[in-house]
Amino acid sequence: MTVGKITISSINKLQGWLWDIAVTGFGARRQTNLVHYYIRYRHNGTQIVRSIGRHGALTPDTARAKAKQLLGVVAGGTDPFAQALSGEGFPAAVDRYLERRRPSLKPRSFHANERYLRGHASPLHGLRLAQIDRRKIAALLGEIETSSGPVARNRLRSALSAFFSWCVAEGLLEMNPVTGTAKASENGSRERVLTHDELRKLWRSLGDDPFSNGAPASPHRPATCRDRRAPMV
Repeated sequence: MTVGKITISSINKLQGWLWDIAVTGFGARRQTNLVHYYIRYRHNGTQIVRSIGRHGALTPDTARAKAKQLLGVVAGGTDPFAQALSGEGFPAAVDRYLERRRPSLKPRSFHANERYLRGHASPLHGLRLAQIDRRKIAALLGEIETSSGPVARNRLRSALSAFFSWCVAEGLLEMNPVTGTAKASENGSRERVLTHDELRKLWRSLGDDPFSNGAPASPHRPATCRDRRAPMV
């Protein structure tokens, strides 16, 4: 575990985690091109790590002050994130998720994820994260498959699964509600049995060449039909 004073200089050089020596429980982490500030604390015997903001929106000094305030709440016996997390709505969490993902995704992929989470998933926008379960996800996927087809269903499912996995990693949820839902088959059956009328038309269209009449089968051609004049069933 790397420890040191969190400053502008140390942030610019940061790779991975850095925990502050001035305020115990205050840290910073670089992910791709972004740095986020965190606090780490214990509540009810469990160690918890929460993001408190992004570098740029916060400076090392303002992030340290915010960390001290939140850690003071913890010292008083209250989890400062418990109320906020239980009441966080789906749209607000999506906004934060997309902001985190933007630097690591190509523009086309980012806009596709944004379209599915903000457009196709609009029935979830009035819900808190804790209210979204597998039944609601399955119902939404079924509606999208009916209205837009199996490909849209699967793309939405993938976008939601990645989003809720991030929620679990951030401590916003205990489990991913997409887990256990089914993917739709995107390839319909290409096989079809010919009807009797179609078989008769095919039979009557055969010519008189050796491949169409009752010529003996060669080693390279299996004998599937010996006499085209045989009665049809």
